[in-house]
This record gives sequence, C-alpha cells and structure tokens, in this order.
Amino acid sequence: MKVLYHNVRRQAVRINVCETPWDLDRFIDFVEANPVMGFDTETTGLNWWDTDRGFRLRLAQFGNAVESWVLPVEIHPEFGEAVRWAVRKASRLIAHNGTFDQHVVEGCLGVTLEELAPKVLDTKIICHLVDPRQVKEFGPGLKLEELTGYYIDKTLATEVKGSMTAIAKRYKVKKEDIWPIVRTFDPEYLLYAGMDPILAFRLFHIVFPKIPVRSLRKGLVGWEHRLAHVTALMERTGYLVDVEYVEARIAELKAEEERWLREVHRWGVENVNSDKQLIAAFQGFGFKLTKKTKKGNLSMDAEVLDSIDHPLAEAVKKATKAAKWRKTWFEAALKGMDSQGRVHASVNSLQARTARMSITGAIPAQTFPAGDGYVRSAFLAEEGHVSVSIDFGNMELRVMAAASGDPIMMKAFLADEDLHNITAIAAFGPMEPGQNKHEKRSAGKGTNFAIGFGGTWRAVTEGFGVPEPDAKKAVDAFWSTYLGVGRFGGKLKEEARRTGYIFTATGRRLPVDRRRLYSSLNYFIQSTARDITARAIINLHAAGFTPWIRLPVHDELVFSFPVDEAKELTEQAARIMEFTFRGLLIPAEGEIGERSWGSILDLEDSKH
Repeated sequence: MKVLYHNVRRQAVRINVCETPWDLDRFIDFVEANPVMGFDTETTGLNWWDTDRGFRLRLAQFGNAVESWVLPVEIHPEFGEAVRWAVRKASRLIAHNGTFDQHVVEGCLGVTLEELAPKVLDTKIICHLVDPRQVKEFGPGLKLEELTGYYIDKTLATEVKGSMTAIAKRYKVKKEDIWPIVRTFDPEYLLYAGMDPILAFRLFHIVFPKIPVRSLRKGLVGWEHRLAHVTALMERTGYLVDVEYVEARIAELKAEEERWLREVHRWGVENVNSDKQLIAAFQGFGFKLTKKTKKGNLSMDAEVLDSIDHPLAEAVKKATKAAKWRKTWFEAALKGMDSQGRVHASVNSLQARTARMSITGAIPAQTFPAGDGYVRSAFLAEEGHVSVSIDFGNMELRVMAAASGDPIMMKAFLADEDLHNITAIAAFGPMEPGQNKHEKRSAGKGTNFAIGFGGTWRAVTEGFGVPEPDAKKAVDAFWSTYLGVGRFGGKLKEEARRTGYIFTATGRRLPVDRRRLYSSLNYFIQSTARDITARAIINLHAAGFTPWIRLPVHDELVFSFPVDEAKELTEQAARIMEFTFRGLLIPAEGEIGERSWGSILDLEDSKH
C-alpha cells in the first residue's frame, strides 16, 4: 500500500492508495467505521455514456476529514467489487457535482442512479444554497477548486486542485487530454485524487451550517437533490439524433462557409479568424477603428464588424456564423453520440444566481435559435412516438402580477385581458386599427417582458425594435400604471440594501450587489419562475412521466410520447405542470408535433 501525506490548515491528512487486493482489508474496516464518507471518481473523460467505446473508471476515492482511500479500479476487478460494496454499504456519500459520479458508478459498476441518489449529498447544491455567485460575480464559485480556496485554504486549492494543469504540462499534453494517459500511480495524480473526498467532506461540514434557516424550513436541500436526480435520469435516457438530417446540415453549412470564405479571400484576407489581418484590411479600406480589447489592442469583435459597412465585414460574419453553427450544434451532436445513436446533455439543474437551469454538452439547447426548428429538427422522439412541447404561459409576467398583487395586472390575467394592450394604452392612449396599433402593442409587449427580465427602455428598443422615444414612454407608463409592481420592487430593493440579499417565495436566498439593487425584482421573478418549473419536473416524476421527458428548456419541457397516447398524455402532463401562485394560475399548454423536435415549431409557423 502506498501512503501520501498532506496538510490542510496545518493538519496532516493521510491518503491510502491500494496497490494490491491484499490492501482492501483495511479499506473495509474504514468503510465499516465511516457510514458517512466523501466520495469521488477519476475517469478517462466526461463522456460517461460511452463505456462501450473506451470510457472507463480509473480511480474511486472515499474519505473523511483526515483520511482517504484511493482504489485503482482499472488495474484489478477486485477493486471494482470493493467500490460497488462500499457505495452500497455507505449511509451517505458526500460528493461535489455528484451526478457525474453517479453516472460513472452506474455505467462502470452497475450500481444504478436509483440506488445511489437517496444517499448522495452534493456539495455543489449545498454551496449554491449558501451563496450562488460565480467568482466573476465576487462570490465563491461553484467548482470544487474555487470553493476550496474560498472556504478551506487558498494555497491548497492552487497546489492540489489546480495541479492537473501542471501534471498535463509535465506529460506534454493539454489538460483535457491528460485524464486517460496519466500513470495510475503518478504521485501528483494520486494526491489530486485522494484529496477530493477529504475536501468534499470538509466542505459539506463547513458550509451546511451556513444554509439559511428559511431555506432549511422550506425543504430546499431535499428538493434540489430530488430535482438533480430527475434531471440525471433525463441525461441517462438521452435524445435520439437524426443522423441523416445532421449530416445534410453539416454539408450545407460547410458549403455556405466555403462560399463566404472565397469572398473573404477576394478582399485579401487569408485567415478569417485573424484579427490582425482583418484590422489591416479594414484600415486599408479607410475605416477608422477605435475599440480596444482589455489588453489594449484594436478589437475586431461582433460589435465592430456590425458597425462596418463593407462586403468583407458581411462575408466574415456569414462565414464565421456558418462555421459556428456547424461545429457547435451539428458536429457536436455527431461527436457526442453513443453507440445507440443518442446524445446525452448535461442538465445543470442548479446553476445561475437565480438557480435557473442550464443545458450544456452535445445539446446546448438554450443557444438554439428562438422560434426556429432548424437545429431542433436534429433530435427525434422514439420510434412510434411524437415530439411534444409543454410550456408555461406568460410565466414571468404572471409571477410578477401575483407576487406584487398589483390590482390592474391581476385583473388583466384573471379576466383574460391583453396585458400588452393595457400597457400600450397607458403609454399612447386608445389605439386605432392598423399598423400603428400593432407597433404600439409591440412597445407594450416589449416593455412588459423587458421589465420582467430586469431590462430598461434599451432592452425594449434592442429586443423589439421599438423607437427610443416610444420605448421610454412605454416604460414610464408601466411604472405609473402598475403601482403595485413598483411598491413590491421597492420593498425588495430595500431588503437588499439593508441585508445584501432577498428571499424568494420558496425560501431561496439571493445575494444582490449593492450597485445593482434594481435587479432585486428581476431576481425574485426569475428564481420563482425557475422553481415553478422545478416543481413541475418533480411532480411529473412522481406521476411516472420521467421516461418520456427529454429536456427542460427555460419554461418549456420537451417530451417523447407514444403517438396513440400523445393527446391524452399531453393533457395530463400539462395539468400536472400548471400551478396557482398566490391566487393566480400559471397555465401550461402543450403542442404536439411529428417525430422531430423541430416539427413543433414548424407546425406553429404554419398556424400563423
């Protein structure tokens, strides 16, 4: 057995590394004596779904505050058996971003998500409930390295959790390529791996007492863990890819890119990604460039390109757009497919400051073009199924109305009146038929949504094409009409000014920056809307719908339903999802498409 020592806050910790199955006796004693353990895994990469094409579990680590055990699963099957026994024996396993480790143990050792989830405590969830801010927002962050530096020891975070970059450099590879090739018993690798369960264990015991009492009373710890389990089940199911469609789009976009690259070359630029070449070309054409990067160099970003009226600028934008769409969406889908033709998104169930979910990996759904089935058509319901989308109607505005109790807004929703018209009339007076009416309603709609998302008149102008004077007039009319919203927003701002944070209806504490107190209303609305979606997912799981759910995207859930039952199941799911918040119904409505996800949007377009 190999033994390593390290210091955490001047306290020595011990890392035991099993070298042969004979070393397992003492590991078994450790597990018997520690029903609650930190837990982590080291693998060949992040593609946990690809066990039949090279993905493997290399190490499994267990620990408490002062001692850990590293089992090299890859060198002997008895180590895998020991890990399988240990995770089943444990009462609790404390892991950071524990969903990944659950996928790994299920795929490599056969212990299912259903077995593991009830005993996993995820420190990423715990830390988010205490302070959800990223490092760039002057918070602790959500990665283990960041949290170690913030709550435990900055030097330790750099020396140990940041060590894989140095290890990769020693092996002369990029960090993303080191995981499958680093030697099993490399001392630095073993130290990195062996410290993880110790750090997760310590982090939990440091941070859990900091969870607000209100959050604990509302049951957010258990609630967020249940949600993470359901989204992990969605990840496991994956989404079928229409390979023929994807390959056709790749060819189409490649041809589009090459067409515009020829135009770029015609203007004397060889490399479309070279800012130096583009700057030289545009300066040669007489354009004066002034915008600088943080390093003080001339900038050639999208804003600069948009400001230049020249065929080269247009060609550059179109060439880079085609390349980005091809690589980010279609090639990523092919690359991320498993042997069954499915892709598995990473559903980050608790991510933004407001807790809004995000989707990354092979299906970055939140980046897909809005209202367009071009990318979504790459994903298919099961054979004999149809794609179904169920989303909430005007969720943010209804949350705003119900939370504030504004009488005009509440009356509009309860009486099924057009809230956008009400805002427009408040700004511009009674509307006459014709184009002017449409433009004024757009200003009202843009204002309602912009304020709901924390925007100003600029958001109304940029997002809805409303002229600046009309946008300013509409925003002023909003605040003078919906006085209840103003009072509620003012109350939240005062709470944030006084304490540094606000609490939502679900007991979630959201830090608010002193310089951005106006964000308090938006944070409350966005976080509450997210929690209504989260509640719907948990309730659908309880009703047995999880095998049919493919993705949550903002306030929409995407399903694959058997074609013969689609209408009935859509109605049932919509009724489960809808929710009455402070006396106001948040309705959910479904759209049934054909087999591809994109067909839903195509059908909606045909209706209009």
